[in-house]
Amino acid sequence: MNLIKVLAIDFGEIRIGLAVGDSESKIATPLKTIKNKGYENVCKEIAKITHEWKINRIIIGMPEIFSDQRINKKIEHFEKILRKNLNLDIFFYNEDYSSNYAQSELVNQMKAGRKKRINKEEIDRIAATIILQSYFENEIFKKADNRPTSKD
Repeated sequence: MNLIKVLAIDFGEIRIGLAVGDSESKIATPLKTIKNKGYENVCKEIAKITHEWKINRIIIGMPEIFSDQRINKKIEHFEKILRKNLNLDIFFYNEDYSSNYAQSELVNQMKAGRKKRINKEEIDRIAATIILQSYFENEIFKKADNRPTSKD
């Protein structure tokens, strides 16, 4: 089995959260948050990251609950620009509520004694991590569904 290194993107109009992981460990790790200062600048930054981390695949979070949102069109446009600039597999993955979930997890940490303040950059990185971890878990379940069972 070939090792696939994955970069997850939580796209935002102001900030873009990034997380990394691989097909062997299936563990998503927050990487960084970059400021969205135009698609060209973001693509250059992501190109550097994909080269540095030897990324084979990109997962971009796409909200599905309200598929006609304005942000979805921006995410689709961003994906097209990324695809032109990078020779990588790029997929959309449902990210409904990932930012809300990330924020609630950080609030729970505060209640449990976390001292560090919560900032928006951290929420974006955690949201990207949640997207990627969900993607890995979905891949595991897909493989399990294709295996023969004792009834077969």
